[in-house]
Amino acid sequence: MERIPGNQATISKDTEIVLSYLERFPEAPSKTLAKKIYSENPALSSLESVYGKVRYYRGQYGKEHRKHLQNRQFQKELKVEISMKEKFLPESYATKRDTFIFPSGCNSVGVIGDLHIPYQDNDAIEAAFDEMEKQNIESLFINGDMLDFYQLSFHEKDPRMVHFKQELEAGRQFLDYCRSRFPGIPIYFIPGNHENRFERYLRVKASELLDMDEFRLDVLLHVAEYGVQYIPFRSKVVFGDFLIEHGDKIPGAGGVVPARTALMRLKTNCLINHFHKTSSSSQRVYGPEDSTTIRGYSLGCLCELTPEYLEINEWNHGFAILKRNGNLVQVHNYKIEGNQIV
Repeated sequence: MERIPGNQATISKDTEIVLSYLERFPEAPSKTLAKKIYSENPALSSLESVYGKVRYYRGQYGKEHRKHLQNRQFQKELKVEISMKEKFLPESYATKRDTFIFPSGCNSVGVIGDLHIPYQDNDAIEAAFDEMEKQNIESLFINGDMLDFYQLSFHEKDPRMVHFKQELEAGRQFLDYCRSRFPGIPIYFIPGNHENRFERYLRVKASELLDMDEFRLDVLLHVAEYGVQYIPFRSKVVFGDFLIEHGDKIPGAGGVVPARTALMRLKTNCLINHFHKTSSSSQRVYGPEDSTTIRGYSLGCLCELTPEYLEINEWNHGFAILKRNGNLVQVHNYKIEGNQIV
């Protein structure tokens, strides 16, 4: 005995017909099968009644009706249930930025950036290195734009200017010099937006070379030969409670006080290069307990101050030395004027 739609107490002739079709056409869609049954058996009461019986015996009337279904020969899982079991989220190609954290045993670091070799100012570099030696820094960090890569730019270029091969050679010479000045300490280098010109150039002009180790920037610069640790582009760099960024990735940064803009965007203690201008800023931040003060610094550059493309500017030479006690960092943000530390 089956309970079926229409409150029929026994299996009727109509039901027997429906069951016979269900047995003969187990894969037919319910609506299609109901139409076939009704067209071939016009004496049946109605198409809706036939469709209801088909769905009932296939267990498509809902969980409550399936509990009372005794003849489960034709019952099928709902397509929705099957679909939920078989579907997966699409593969994600999202990437996370790497994070480089200075070793806990390193309590002071000299930070330079924006040398734009071969357009660097050697006197300013010597002044910075002399002060770093005097203060016995425990590591040196080159915070992007060590190289200019002039000929790889997509801006208008003078073909008579220095070429890519010469820039690489000059970059190797600089790393070699850094190692000679600081022979016993770690030296770190992270590319800035100017070094990234090389990657962008390959993407547009020679994409087949992108996956070849021979065309990696760290390989071309021989960084391992000089004992320099290469930090991938876009990595976060952390020293104590400070975030160190090159600065090109901060939207809307720059202006009169680059440090202020960076601080408002990053909302944490931060130090940046990129804008070639020494500045500092601080901001009190209220929290659940005591308020704290966050600090931001932008560093001067070590390149020529009056380049052809921007002769009038507010740039200055500079560098920084960071010292920490535990996780708290003290920042000495130096200007260089007339080859003197001020």
